[in-house]
Amino acid sequence: MKATNEFILSGRYELLRPLGHGSDGIVYLARHLSLEMERAIKVMPKKSAPSLFAISEANVLKAIQHPGIPIIYDLEQDESNYYLVEEYIRGESLDQFLLHQQSISQNLFFKFCEQLCDIFQYLHTLCPCPILYQDLKPEHIIVSGMQIKLIDFSVSSFISNSENDSKHFGNVAFSAPELLANRKPTPASDIYSIGRLIEWMTRYVDTALPQSVLTIIHKATSAEPDLRYETVDDLSSAIHQANDNRGGMHLRQTIAVIGSHSGCGTTHIAVSLVCALNALGQTAIYYEKNSTDTLRKAVCHMPHMWEQNGCYYQGYFAGYPLYGEGVTVPEPATGITVHDYGHHIPPTLSAADQVLFVCGGAPWHRFDTSLFLQFPTNIKKRLHIVANLCDRKSALYYAKRLDAPVFLYPYDTNPFGFGSDKRRFVDWLFHQKGDWGLFLHVKNLLYRLPGR
Repeated sequence: MKATNEFILSGRYELLRPLGHGSDGIVYLARHLSLEMERAIKVMPKKSAPSLFAISEANVLKAIQHPGIPIIYDLEQDESNYYLVEEYIRGESLDQFLLHQQSISQNLFFKFCEQLCDIFQYLHTLCPCPILYQDLKPEHIIVSGMQIKLIDFSVSSFISNSENDSKHFGNVAFSAPELLANRKPTPASDIYSIGRLIEWMTRYVDTALPQSVLTIIHKATSAEPDLRYETVDDLSSAIHQANDNRGGMHLRQTIAVIGSHSGCGTTHIAVSLVCALNALGQTAIYYEKNSTDTLRKAVCHMPHMWEQNGCYYQGYFAGYPLYGEGVTVPEPATGITVHDYGHHIPPTLSAADQVLFVCGGAPWHRFDTSLFLQFPTNIKKRLHIVANLCDRKSALYYAKRLDAPVFLYPYDTNPFGFGSDKRRFVDWLFHQKGDWGLFLHVKNLLYRLPGR
């Protein structure tokens, strides 16, 4: 769609293109001319704009600070329109995300459920005026770098004033029965919608969910409000319990990826691991720790990769390039960080929870394993060999020579994708039990090498 080239709000913003149509106006992608920042601006004609109560509600939303809710920067007006200026959220709506992925893991399902409950718990306990959302549906949830964000608060109301608000619901499929009957909305109404959305997501989960999830959905979507969970926090606790009971992943680790030589696929393996972990619902972030500048080069050839606050995203991928000295990138307190060191051993390697050593498949690359001898002795129990672009003979050679577990990585043309082979890679890395010994992982089986 071509740009509109229209300037608004005293010439401070340039409207670039429409993003969508809401119930009370059009949302545009805009550029703040002096800050060089993208914003989303909802333009609401005064002749059909919401009531003064809804305008005051937008002013309250300006004070909201939550990672799952877009930042509201301003609410302005001229003779014809109101303008709601907010954070532009890059990503896909939940329905589009699931359509493109086709299926998600149980871990990612629970992660989205827990994030959704966290957003609604925040809204329902907001001081001094708790908020009811009332219009939950997949189109109003944006998946942005593995964080879901709730957008479009045009139908929301304050709990204290909800009885006097005639605009009670925004859609039929996910709305509580009392809203469809035009009765007073309550926190239980939002709980019903959360339950319906969780039920909708279950059809995309790639394996059978625990029976407890169906019990949770049944209670949350009871026709009688009094029979539902009393608060979103109660619903969230039930979801947490269901996740804990099934033994979901709760990993907190730093993984270093090092190659035996330049071009052996270190970055490919590191990126693939980050995408696989995120696809499985475990938060993972890639950190470029070498000078190849591969990540920013990739942006030139990957139109769907985008940057926000210095972090690059595409599908299941999230990662930081090497910015150089003087620039500090944030590291999360939880989750997994994957550090791509290229073919150099860093002085801080001993701090890594796990180390992947990537080896190439050509016969002449076998001499490059001399780098292996430089690893500190105290990391040997945390060291795993990845035979990339290798046949079984080469992988067996590495397993015998390096005396470490070896994963024969399958031929892979898309490091940003996810499939059964990468699921097996994660399983091999995190869930293999007992003495590592000398094993080779081939075709989902573990073979003990001859003579062991």
